[in-house]
Amino acid sequence: MLYSTATGYALRALAALPEDGSFSLAKDLSSKLDLPGPYLAKILQGLVQADILESVRGPKGGFRFTRPSHRITVGEVVAALEGPDAMEGCIMGFPTCGGDHPCPLHDAWAAVKTQVTSSMTEATIRDLQLMDIRHQKEAEGRPSKNG
Repeated sequence: MLYSTATGYALRALAALPEDGSFSLAKDLSSKLDLPGPYLAKILQGLVQADILESVRGPKGGFRFTRPSHRITVGEVVAALEGPDAMEGCIMGFPTCGGDHPCPLHDAWAAVKTQVTSSMTEATIRDLQLMDIRHQKEAEGRPSKNG
């Protein structure tokens, strides 16, 4: 995997948040997505710090988007959790890798970085939500594995 488990969990949780501005509890999201509750809550707090989510304590509280999901890119989420330089550096870990001293994968990795960075700045959380809805509808149309 290119990114951490936390980033994957964050993207899944954001795709599951309602678009209508209502709050969702971390424990409800973790149950719905079958993710570890305390870990997900910590991840979501990180997204609050990055101004992607807001949180409110209490029975009517939880987490919600700070702005519409079509205005939050996957790249923003990745940068918030992985750091702004997540795609930088040599894929093989060589400290001297660069234009003058490229590693064997330097050119290939540069092309991959360009494509991934471009895709992440174009893809939004709303795109993930729509993909999730399509998958749910497809799953409803399939026969059950148990019957």
